[in-house]
Amino acid sequence: MGRRSSVFLTIISVTAILQFMQLLLVNAQMAKSVLSLGTKLERKGNKKKSSFFATASELDIAQGVSEDNGEEESNTDTEIVLEEDEVVQDPSLHTCEVGFEAIKITLKQKGNAPDRVILDGSIKGKAGPGRMLAVMGPSGSGKSSFIHALAGRIAESSKITVQGKRYINNEVLSEESQLPAAFIEQEVNFFPHMTVKETLDFRVELKLGSRLGKSARDDIVSNLMDMLGLTKSANTIVGNSKVRGLSGGERKRLSIACELISSPPIIILDEPTSGLDSYQAYQVTEFLRKLADSGKTVIAVIHQPSQSVFAQFDDLLLLSEGKMMYFGEISKVRSHMKDLGYPCSKDTGTSEHVLDCISRSNGDEEERRKSDERLDHLAAAAIKSVESLSFGGSMGNLVAGQSTITIASKRNLPGANIFRQFKLLFVRAFHETSRGKLAIIIKLVQQVTLGLVYGGIYKVGDDQASVMDRFGLLSLIAIGGMNMSVASTIRSFTREKSVVKGEMANGMYKTLPYFLAKAISEIPLVGVFNTIFGAIIYPLAGLQKGRFKEFIGLTTLHTLAGEAAGLIIGSISPSSDVALSIFPAMIVLNIIFDGRNISEENTPKVLRWLPKVSLVKWGFEGLSLNEFNGLEFSTKGPRRGPLVKTGKDALERFGFAERTIGDVVAAQR
Repeated sequence: MGRRSSVFLTIISVTAILQFMQLLLVNAQMAKSVLSLGTKLERKGNKKKSSFFATASELDIAQGVSEDNGEEESNTDTEIVLEEDEVVQDPSLHTCEVGFEAIKITLKQKGNAPDRVILDGSIKGKAGPGRMLAVMGPSGSGKSSFIHALAGRIAESSKITVQGKRYINNEVLSEESQLPAAFIEQEVNFFPHMTVKETLDFRVELKLGSRLGKSARDDIVSNLMDMLGLTKSANTIVGNSKVRGLSGGERKRLSIACELISSPPIIILDEPTSGLDSYQAYQVTEFLRKLADSGKTVIAVIHQPSQSVFAQFDDLLLLSEGKMMYFGEISKVRSHMKDLGYPCSKDTGTSEHVLDCISRSNGDEEERRKSDERLDHLAAAAIKSVESLSFGGSMGNLVAGQSTITIASKRNLPGANIFRQFKLLFVRAFHETSRGKLAIIIKLVQQVTLGLVYGGIYKVGDDQASVMDRFGLLSLIAIGGMNMSVASTIRSFTREKSVVKGEMANGMYKTLPYFLAKAISEIPLVGVFNTIFGAIIYPLAGLQKGRFKEFIGLTTLHTLAGEAAGLIIGSISPSSDVALSIFPAMIVLNIIFDGRNISEENTPKVLRWLPKVSLVKWGFEGLSLNEFNGLEFSTKGPRRGPLVKTGKDALERFGFAERTIGDVVAAQR
């Protein structure tokens, strides 16, 4: 009997994995709209196309010149195809001067409402290697929109129009191209229980694993930690708002380190100092200063900087109401404002003063009028001040002989094969699961509590009353197991989805190895928790002896199926709130069609597919088959319905006496 049970458990475990794989494949298809893997950029004439997700870390450069079509052309077109992580191997892009002019963004409004102008096209300037450009302005001035447009990270849409010219080293960059840049968003999320070194090791191996040996990868990680001052925190977990780990400044520096793995020539940051105290903000900008001094081009949106942070920058672009208010050196902005009639007092910092000058007043009508006049005056002066600024050609215009560059992402492939992806993802997922002490304690308490409650209420024997009691207990176990597994997965997956989304978009790994690794990493703890629950409920309730191992296998399989359902809900939901609002409806439908509350024959035709996918139904049937097969009941005592002599008689009441556990497992697959 023991040998048979072991074989049975092995079959159940393998089947569980196969069943879960199938559900995950469905999940992957449903999640494509959420976990976008980026798009392939191809040049098609002058048609505008941009991919929101391509970054320098996916890239490898090869340069080619467009074929001569036999006709004279006024400019030379150059296509730079970017793949993987070798941007720095192209000498022409080892350092980059970025120019921009006439950047205009309009958002189409509903109905007949006029289009909303986010940027009005007046912006003109450049950012050079070895220099730091600060983009500043009041809230809603278009700062983040500008850097996303500059980087080519605004997705093609019928609702938004992006216009303007960009230049790389004085050569026009085609509209569909992205800058070879690292782009660090304002909020960057990480897996909280991974250490700094593990986080960098994970990314370096996935990006460069097929190209570099372990010692070379270790050198990259070590150098990045040294450069960004993270060596002392190498073995500290990253943490988040709920898990104590790195400080806010250290997390910002870690996000920069992750983007510097491919050593891109341009670094663009969206408010890297927001949410940090003055000391941490200064530390971040000090490291950016070091990167600029090493030859990088640094462009950063800065919100209300301290004077010490402000002084780290070389150049300044001021925006307000979508208009350019100033472009030039930071050292000259104070005198510029003074010449226009807006002098700064000695006890006021330059950054504070210029923000006051370019902010609209919300006072009475007279104050608003004066504010509008001031902004118009500053905008006109800014346009005039950059008239002489040129980008290779005459006054920034494309002239004969000036080349046009197309930077296109030819491939968006991981730097590691699918087996290495799975291995790395499995290790990370297992660490996240096993290191989450609070989550483990909560789940442990849940299992112990449920086992004690169910075992304290139900005492089943071999009398006629115990027949329905057994069915009731098994139904509660199936419902409770699904409830907890789906809810916990929804809460955890919606939090990590933003991290996975970015990693997949950067081409670090594919959908299948991620979900397989996540699924299999859950099995050990799921098995432990179900064993603890079974060890409590089995003797207390008096369930059939000799079926304990099968009981554990079935409850583990049922939990894994519930987690798969939770992943599907989490994948298609934009937030945890939406996912949790879908969850109750799903539970209710599963309970209604659990095989006891309504017969399949009386189910409305349009809903007859629901019992076939009801997790509660198949979990309940599997547990019932395992429990009742082989049982014999006494004919003494009060009866509830027809006399039941054997477990098969009891199973016939619900119409699945002829089914086997194999049928249940196959159905869940």
